[in-house]
Amino acid sequence: MTLSIFQTPEWEKFKLETGYQKSHRIGDILVLQRELPLGRSMLYSPMVNEAQVKSLKFESLKAEIAKISKENNTIFYRMEFDVPKELSTFHFPLSTQNFQKSFEEMQPEHNWVVDISKPEEDILAGMKQKGRYNIKVAQKNDIKVTSSDSSGGELDIFYDLYAKTGKRKSVTFRGKAYFEKLLDILGKIGYARVYAATAKIEGKIVPLAAAVIIFYGEETLYLYGGSSDEYKNLMAPYLLHWDIMQEAKKRGMKKYNFLGIAPNDDQKHPWAGITRFKQQFGGEQEDIAGSYDLILKPFEYQIFKTAEKIRRHP
Repeated sequence: MTLSIFQTPEWEKFKLETGYQKSHRIGDILVLQRELPLGRSMLYSPMVNEAQVKSLKFESLKAEIAKISKENNTIFYRMEFDVPKELSTFHFPLSTQNFQKSFEEMQPEHNWVVDISKPEEDILAGMKQKGRYNIKVAQKNDIKVTSSDSSGGELDIFYDLYAKTGKRKSVTFRGKAYFEKLLDILGKIGYARVYAATAKIEGKIVPLAAAVIIFYGEETLYLYGGSSDEYKNLMAPYLLHWDIMQEAKKRGMKKYNFLGIAPNDDQKHPWAGITRFKQQFGGEQEDIAGSYDLILKPFEYQIFKTAEKIRRHP
């Protein structure tokens, strides 16, 4: 059975070194454990795919979760489903198993995906006219795209742009050590790579855009990115992603998943701008069922829920 990257032993190792304290396996399903204040904990299974769901016995799963929870004072178990949302029968069996829709998502529910199994000329033809045009603009401006699977120059460029983008948009962002560990564990085996787009301007190499990419199975994931607020006219992000798409094709990938976009094309959503950018590459929206919670301590769950909303939206 092919698992998502988020269910692999390598991702498990990465998460255990970057914030989660324990992990468990129930059959082939990864369950991560994070410690919470006052000796409590939460459990989380990231991106359980359709094949895993089809073989899942919910009663057995809940029995194992109950054992783990009893030993670790667990408030709730969150299960994230990487299953197409249009599966109309999906919500019903979950509701009968006492799962309820999570109040927040760990991975985005609404994603933008480009089919890259087609010839390059067909992928370009499927882009919006502005997308193709901006790639050509970047090429004419001699944008250079380089990449690495380890810490170093590209990661330094990425993190500087990523952190500046986070500050500019007033959103929380991860520390550099998180990405160093990502490359240390996943980069060495070919699953992760960091890309940087630069240009020579007035005799200096200027970083313009960067991305952390996951290659796994038949899908490429645009995990994190950042861009400069200067020299936007050079259109570096367009060439950056087009180069990554070409590399993904060489690796035999079938999908290029830009991940999160604004729901329902909401122009007031914080992701509205990045959504318009992603849509320039053609493709279509793919929605997943997302996260559901099995609540084990209802009162404490409500306290956690309130605290999380305050933390994320102070």
